[in-house]
Amino acid sequence: MKTKLLLVSLAGTLFAVTACSGEPAPPPPVTVTAVPSSSVPAPPAGPDAKTVAWLDGVCGSVYGYMKAHDEYTAKQPSGTKVTRRSLSEELGIRAGFAGKVVDDLTALPPSPIPGGDAAKKSLVDKYTAARDAAANGKRQLDSSKSQASMDAAGKALEATQKPATETADLLSLLKIDSQELMAATAEAKNCASPR
Repeated sequence: MKTKLLLVSLAGTLFAVTACSGEPAPPPPVTVTAVPSSSVPAPPAGPDAKTVAWLDGVCGSVYGYMKAHDEYTAKQPSGTKVTRRSLSEELGIRAGFAGKVVDDLTALPPSPIPGGDAAKKSLVDKYTAARDAAANGKRQLDSSKSQASMDAAGKALEATQKPATETADLLSLLKIDSQELMAATAEAKNCASPR
């Protein structure tokens, strides 16, 4: 009986000491849920839409000129004698082709690619020179009956063909040399060379 009483007394003392010690009971364990990170990388974003649209506009303008130039040239019968009237008509048509490029390029927004605005200005300058040469050659030819005006018109005709040869490698002129720009060019449907 003494042992039982001693045990009860001891248990009571331990309870009193623990309750009076002021130490808080340990907090319950925190449960942490680990979320595994995805091992699948996010799909790469496609080319920038503004870059694709800008490249499409530049390519459409320049390659559109080359295509129109080539189609017009192919339709001309070979061996036909060049007359004042036919030369005047041809200069007018070629001035129109070059003028369309100038208008289309000028209407484009600022370039989203490095160096794009400088390349665009270079193109506008070339096609403006071709347009003006053709228009001036036609004007001289139409206002004079001299052989000198025929010679000047012939030189003007050569000047209208210059941009087509100088911009044959348009993508090099635009410095398309990064993976991002190559991807954007591939998306721009007008950037497939017409030749």
